[in-house]
Amino acid sequence: MFRRALRLSALALAATLVSAAPARAQLVFESVGLRALGMAGAFVAVADDATATFWNPAGLPSGGPAGMTVEWNRFQTGNQKAPPTPGPSLGTASFVSIGSWPLGVSYGRFQTSWLAPGTPGQPFGEYLQVFQAGGTIVQTIAPGVVVGSTLKYLHGTFVTGPSGGPTVGDALSQARNLQGDGESKFDLDVGVMADMQKVRLGLTSRNLTDPHFTDVAGNVIALGRQTRAGVALLPTSGLTLAMDVDLNTVDLRDGLRRMIALGGESRLGSHVALRGGYRWNLEGDHQQVGAIGLGVGLRSRFWLDGYYTVGRRDEDRGFGIGLRAGY
Repeated sequence: MFRRALRLSALALAATLVSAAPARAQLVFESVGLRALGMAGAFVAVADDATATFWNPAGLPSGGPAGMTVEWNRFQTGNQKAPPTPGPSLGTASFVSIGSWPLGVSYGRFQTSWLAPGTPGQPFGEYLQVFQAGGTIVQTIAPGVVVGSTLKYLHGTFVTGPSGGPTVGDALSQARNLQGDGESKFDLDVGVMADMQKVRLGLTSRNLTDPHFTDVAGNVIALGRQTRAGVALLPTSGLTLAMDVDLNTVDLRDGLRRMIALGGESRLGSHVALRGGYRWNLEGDHQQVGAIGLGVGLRSRFWLDGYYTVGRRDEDRGFGIGLRAGY
C-alpha cells in the first residue's frame, strides 16, 4: 500500500512541472532548517538530516539510521523602529522533526504578520498562523533512487484588521493579537532523491493541494505549490557544495518569487561545521540574501546549530538556533 502511494506521489510531483501559472503563497522553503538556511536554501539535494521531512522527504535515508532536530527561527523585513507604513513583515517559526530511514514525523508552528495599505494614518495588519503536523514515508524504487512523501495536517488562522502604533514593530505586534477562527486542511509534499555517492540530485514539491485560509471578510491566502530542484557535490569527506533553483514562480505579498541558491558546508574536524551561501530572486526586484551558519559539536552526534541571513532590502534579515542529533 505504501509503495503504491509513493508511486502516485511521484506522478503528482511530475505533474507539477507542467504547471506554469503563478500561485499566491506565503510560507516559503526558507522557513525552517538550520543547516539549510545557513547554506542560503541550497538544500534539496543535501537533505540528509531530520529536516528532510520538510525540505525533501526522499532525503531521509541519506543520513544516519535516526535523527532529530529542535529549532526556532525569526525573520523580518523593513525597519522595525520606523513609523508604520505598508510593506514590513515579521515572521517566526519553530520546528521539531524526528526521522529514521523508513519513517519520519514533524511538527511546526509558523507565524507571519505584515502591514498592508489601509486608511490614511491607519495601517492594515494581516496575520497568518499555521500549525503543521506531518508524517513521512520513503521507498527505494531503484538502486540509489528514493521517493518520499510527507502527509501534513494543517490548522491555519488568517486574520486582517486595523493595526497601529508608533513604530512598525508595534503595529506588527498588534497584528499578531488579531483574533479569528482557524481552519483545518490536509496537504502533501513529495520528493525524489538520486544518490550517486559524489553527486546527489534532488527534486521536491510542497503544498500539492494548494491549501487556502480565509478571514471573516472573505479574504483568502494560500500556501501555494512550490517545486524546487537541486544538485549537491561531495568532492571530499566533510565538504558539500550545493545549488537549488525553483521551477515555478509563487506570488507572495511582496511580489513574485523564484529563487536560485548556492551554498556549501565544510566540516572542520569532528566538532565544528561552517556554512555559507547566497540566493537571489529571478523575478521582480531580484532580492538578494547572504547567509552564514555554524555548527558546534557538543558531544558525539549532538550539535548546536545557528545561522544568520541578511538581504539587500531595508532591514531584511533572519536568524535561528537549535539542536540536532543523529545516530
